[in-house]
Parts: sequence; C-alpha cells; structure tokens
Amino acid sequence: MKRNLLFFIHIRYGMAAVIAGMCLAFGSFAQAQQAKTSGSPLDTLMSTKIWADVPEAKDFVRDTRPPPDSLAYQPVTGTDPERPKPRSKTELQDLQGELERAVSHNEGTAQKRLGIKKPAATATKTVKSE
Repeated sequence: MKRNLLFFIHIRYGMAAVIAGMCLAFGSFAQAQQAKTSGSPLDTLMSTKIWADVPEAKDFVRDTRPPPDSLAYQPVTGTDPERPKPRSKTELQDLQGELERAVSHNEGTAQKRLGIKKPAATATKTVKSE
C-alpha cells in the first residue's frame, strides 16, 4: 500500500500558511511599549515597593485575639546549651603538655605491644682528618 506523500507536504505548507495568516491578522494587537528611562538602578529600587500595606484589622478580629502580653510562645529551635568559657593562655599550655604526655604514653604502649624496640641513640663522632 503506497502512501500519498504529496498529501503530507500539502498539509505542512497549509499549516504554515494558516499560522502566518494568524500572525499577520493578530500582529496589530501586539504593540511594543516604550521603555521608560528613569535613571540609575538605585532609583528603580527606591521606586519599587517591596512590602505590602497591611490594612487595619477589623473590630471582630481585634476582639477575638488574645492580648499580646498573655501569649507565651515556645521557642522552636530550643534553648542554647551552656558552653564552656574560653581558656586562658596558661590553661591552654597545661592542656598541651597533658596531651603531649598522653601521646608519648600511648606510643610507648603501642611499641611494647608490637614488639618494636627503640633504636639506641648513636653518638656521632667527628673524625678529624689530619
């Protein structure tokens, strides 16, 4: 069964003609607006209103609301935990010494467990050449 390929080509051209006609017919309604030259971007930001004007509440709304002093809001994020005070310079030096002693103790314990012996300190003798 042969398809009539010319039929599809005519439909394509016909649709293109219909779209072009619609653009020409309704194109007169779309008019370009003149751009307003107002100055700097700061002027634009200052003239743009970012917030909304909230109207005054109605009487029945004000009557049904509890007074703001009686509201007991609970914090959503919780309370801040007690944090330690910063340490002084001498306390930091004491802590550093304590940590260094703990490091040397742990290294010594690890060497004993693994059977590693410290190499003997060899004194270097300087040989004078005559």
